[in-house]
Amino acid sequence: MIDAVRALEPAARSQWRELVDLESPSVDAGALVRALAWIERALVDLGASIERVPAPGAMDRIGAPDGTSTGAGVVAARCGADDQRRMLLCTHLDTVHARWQGATWSESGSRVVGPGVADMKGGVLVVLLALRALRQAGIEDLSWTMVATTDEETGSWASRDVLTALAPGHVAAFIPEPAMADGSIVVQRPGSARVLIEVTGRAAHAGRDAANGISAVTALCEAVAAAARLADPPRRIVNMALLRGGDAANIIPDRASSVGNIRWQSEADGAALMDGFRALARGSAEELPHVKVEAEVNRPVKERTASVEGLVACMQAAAGELGLTVGAGFTGGVSDGNIIQAAGVPTLDGMGVRGGNLHRHDEFAELDSLGERAALLALTMLRVRDSIRV
Repeated sequence: MIDAVRALEPAARSQWRELVDLESPSVDAGALVRALAWIERALVDLGASIERVPAPGAMDRIGAPDGTSTGAGVVAARCGADDQRRMLLCTHLDTVHARWQGATWSESGSRVVGPGVADMKGGVLVVLLALRALRQAGIEDLSWTMVATTDEETGSWASRDVLTALAPGHVAAFIPEPAMADGSIVVQRPGSARVLIEVTGRAAHAGRDAANGISAVTALCEAVAAAARLADPPRRIVNMALLRGGDAANIIPDRASSVGNIRWQSEADGAALMDGFRALARGSAEELPHVKVEAEVNRPVKERTASVEGLVACMQAAAGELGLTVGAGFTGGVSDGNIIQAAGVPTLDGMGVRGGNLHRHDEFAELDSLGERAALLALTMLRVRDSIRV
């Protein structure tokens, strides 16, 4: 299998560049459709059966006030008949970047820079290379499902229900998000929610009728400042990022709002944050200012459970076969791994390429990590399969 990875890696590196060049920003539905067609062709070549699940229509949820994308749907591919030991591989094709300025693939020494080169187009190729190597090595009794979503970077608001429905029945899941800075995989992630603070005041002329006005912007600023005091990094993070309010400088504003993201390391911290946000609400339609608070969790906490520890042991044994020492740790980012593990499937995350500067215009990946991480993934899958009695 390791020999197969080495033999197939040059072609996989070319495909990596092809996929990076095929830009697919989260907000460009046409580009996302083209990326889905690309992954479908790659999966058909692996002998998988393909299902495309369309994205839902307009979302009536607070994930959308800042223009959150619904993506372009989900591709799910299945291969193998052993449903008692089937494993799930979850990828995403969207990137946070707008159209790239300059060359999309730029190599410099051992690194390549480009849009989504690490997060997670490198991860997509890690999965494809691992699956091709397993097939070339003649390992045909390994059953897997591969999923490719198109809205992970904007919160998976459209795809999370698909993932929740699809995950049960798999014995393990692997997410090829980029590895941690030292090459470790990710076994713990915080919970995450989108929060909305809406304030209603009373409009009035800012000069001649100021005493009759009630500023929604002033009340919003007070609520946002109070929200910030709920934070206790890294246990509890509050980021009220988007602020709207007012129409003109000479009118006391009667409407204002803020959208933010909150994160927590434990369910207890999450409950404390939620209680704190609910306490910010005050007033009513008759009692102004009226401060209304809404919150919607889109990714629960991903914990390091006993089942996850079993997967870590398989991964570290596989790493030993490759002469590697690979750790397992916590990161403050969230991913679809949160959703899949919450659906009952133990999950290893951060199985993708080594890289850095994620979501920036100098995002990079280590070229040599493609084959290394593909071999690690394939060997881990084999060890997980062999550890399960049927």
